[in-house]
Amino acid sequence: MNIESEKIKEDFNLVKLVNSKFESIAFDFDDGDDGNFLSGWQCENPFVKEFISSVQQNSQKFDPTKYSYYDAHDDLLTSIQSHHKDLDSNPPESIVCGCGSTSLLSTFAAYLASAGITRVYYIAPLYITLHTALHRFKIETIPVSDKHPYEKDFTLNLPKIKNSFLLLTDPIWFAGIPLHKKYVEEISKWQNEFGATIFVDGSLQYMPWDNNRYESTSILNPAQTIRLICPSKQMCIHGYRFSYLLAPSSISRKLNWTYTSLFGPAPVDSISFGQKAIQAIIEAHIPKQLSHFIRSRYELLISEHAIEPFVTPECGYFIFAKVLKSLPDNYLLIDGSFFSKQNLSQYSKLNLLSPSIKLLTSKIN
Repeated sequence: MNIESEKIKEDFNLVKLVNSKFESIAFDFDDGDDGNFLSGWQCENPFVKEFISSVQQNSQKFDPTKYSYYDAHDDLLTSIQSHHKDLDSNPPESIVCGCGSTSLLSTFAAYLASAGITRVYYIAPLYITLHTALHRFKIETIPVSDKHPYEKDFTLNLPKIKNSFLLLTDPIWFAGIPLHKKYVEEISKWQNEFGATIFVDGSLQYMPWDNNRYESTSILNPAQTIRLICPSKQMCIHGYRFSYLLAPSSISRKLNWTYTSLFGPAPVDSISFGQKAIQAIIEAHIPKQLSHFIRSRYELLISEHAIEPFVTPECGYFIFAKVLKSLPDNYLLIDGSFFSKQNLSQYSKLNLLSPSIKLLTSKIN
């Protein structure tokens, strides 16, 4: 067995193990107190009451008796296109919308399988939904580094192969760390030299704590890059499901059709949310309030010695840290082993917007 085959087998076993751990949270631990535990996905957002009312009011203009599709709403697509033209180095060629990141990650994996792609390379970590979907479609996954980008001595070993596929996550969602600009530039140079197609899971992009909303992965060639963006996460309103792909025009039709074949039409409230969310994100008032709120919570926990971060976060609402406060007996946390980092099991993903954040400080009402 050669080295690459060994890596494929090892990767498959790791993903199988991690997937079983997340499955156990879902069914053996009541989905982590319905997602409300410190490592969970439920978020408290005090800035969106009026916004949600506007989404509900906007929904009334749709006819709920009719099927509706995202790509039939040119106003939504045009708003997204204009938004990224203003923000990014390279504007996207096309937009493919869907009901949340999970559905679009699965769509991407299904698209690869339908296109006959049987092997991809990736920078760890990948979100478990994507990694599992790739394996279900019998697509081999090969890491290009033994470390995560936030770890010391991280290096890239990009394949010297024409027309390969590289998958990456930016930022590293559970640590709040973007991929460093020097690595993005290295990837861009490699992409142009070898004609690679790159998929960026940017579900938590455009959530910087310093309010500089430029994303370095926008330098990648838009004709050979797919970027996943999630307004539901940017607004921290997860009951509405809306994400989109910035995709090459050459494959947007196939992606749209793959998505529709898997998930069907869109709920009218998701379309309404998409329209209002893009408007709010462009205006930036709510995202800036939220970023300041998240950063203030982090600084409070640091000042109270409640946590010890493995790395200093810069964006999003998750951090990767040791909990220094006493928690209830047998309290569940998503530690480093859930990201194939058994050596970092003393650190955990923590949600700074969690309803359970009060376990770490008494200064939050």
